[in-house]
Amino acid sequence: MAEAYWSSVFTSSADDIWAVVRRFNGPPDWHPAIQDSAIVEGESKFTPGAIRVLTGTDGNTYREQLVAPADARRTLTHENVDAPLPVSGYRSALHVQAVADTGGTFLTAWCTAVRRAGVPRPRGCPRPCSAG
Repeated sequence: MAEAYWSSVFTSSADDIWAVVRRFNGPPDWHPAIQDSAIVEGESKFTPGAIRVLTGTDGNTYREQLVAPADARRTLTHENVDAPLPVSGYRSALHVQAVADTGGTFLTAWCTAVRRAGVPRPRGCPRPCSAG
């Protein structure tokens, strides 16, 4: 199983950052590689089980399901249903934490996935990122 992790610190408050990233169909507002998002199944952009279709700036589409929004912990978890990726079992989570001494925000994102059997490793991808 491969895992990836990303983090950054922002000057905006955790409440302000959470208000943006908690919207399941909101990535076009903050992710430079996503040009469109639409909820195609489920009651709302905040309901577990909702399905979104993201369209990347490269034209690829990604169908993802909201697994667990957690406002109290400021965590949003989703998984891929269908995507042009050479992996299966992809699950990702965003976590927003307040930075006490500055009033800013620490945002982390992590994901796990397993490379599909018979699918070659992407060119330029070192062995550790595709282990599994």
